[in-house]
Amino acid sequence: MKHVGTVRAGVLAALGTVLATGPMTAFGHGESLRGGGSGSINAVGAAIVEQPVISLRWDARRYETFTDQQMVQFRVQGEDVHMHSSEDAYFLTVAFPFGEDNDISIMTQYNSFKGFKDNGDDAAIACFDPDGDGVVENADTACISPTAKSAGFGDTLLTWRHRFYNDGESQWSSVFGVIIPTGKITNLTDRGEVLGTHNQPGSGAIIFQGGVAFSGHLTEKIAIDADVLYRVPSEGAKEFRSGKSWQLDVAAAFNHHSTLIPVVELNGIFADPDVENDQIKKNSGGDVVYLSPGINFRINKGQSLYANFSYPIYQELGGISNDEKYRWSLGWAANLGG
Repeated sequence: MKHVGTVRAGVLAALGTVLATGPMTAFGHGESLRGGGSGSINAVGAAIVEQPVISLRWDARRYETFTDQQMVQFRVQGEDVHMHSSEDAYFLTVAFPFGEDNDISIMTQYNSFKGFKDNGDDAAIACFDPDGDGVVENADTACISPTAKSAGFGDTLLTWRHRFYNDGESQWSSVFGVIIPTGKITNLTDRGEVLGTHNQPGSGAIIFQGGVAFSGHLTEKIAIDADVLYRVPSEGAKEFRSGKSWQLDVAAAFNHHSTLIPVVELNGIFADPDVENDQIKKNSGGDVVYLSPGINFRINKGQSLYANFSYPIYQELGGISNDEKYRWSLGWAANLGG
């Protein structure tokens, strides 16, 4: 089963040269091809924080949805399809340096997903096919299983960056991360069944990520952050495993020494299909490229606000999947060192 999907993953969204206050971190739920709740989509950057930083962030995603009649027709065709219409995720991150060329961030999250419909859980199947012979005998929209909400604390992301090159103009860092399965995985549908793993606030899986990040300048007034990340999930709850994925990002900040800083990003997520019970999920995986303009507002030397809007300019999702319509983000970061 798959709605639109992101690979469950999180990334350190360090603004580096863009924000003097340091990183904001984001993490996605795991169904949208965005790298989270999957890790959202912000460029990591290589500039190491110089003092401890705390940040808060809200990510909101909205999706196209299928009609009830389409969901019934998918069932008639033997397609097991679910969807939900919205995802809201709230993140708390603390980042701190150790040594001159290293920093660590710890991110925790609360996830809320709403507007579920499923044509393939046990309750729906029992309604569509009462005698269990595999043939739909009751093509009624009332058989579709609705669920209003799945909410709870999600998994915890730990990220370590090591800066291995810095010539005063350009910086390069290696990025290592692990997602620890601390999130809730026991939410029920409105008809009393356990929701699929990819609809839970947590994953039940350990996910490793690694890559390389860059920070530098295109011109004196244009700062650049970029990264390439690769993610490898372990098996999570109910024998579900998200597909391996690549994430590529580049962000440009204009007049980055000013108070109000325009930012534009290109972000790509390229994901293999998911696996459940040792079977490839055909309605999963795919490729998405996002265009994400935003604004950073420097309140003072120690605090800043961040907002952006993300639009998928290219989506090629696997099988029957709902397109993501858009995402917006709001964030605040403060330097704990004053």
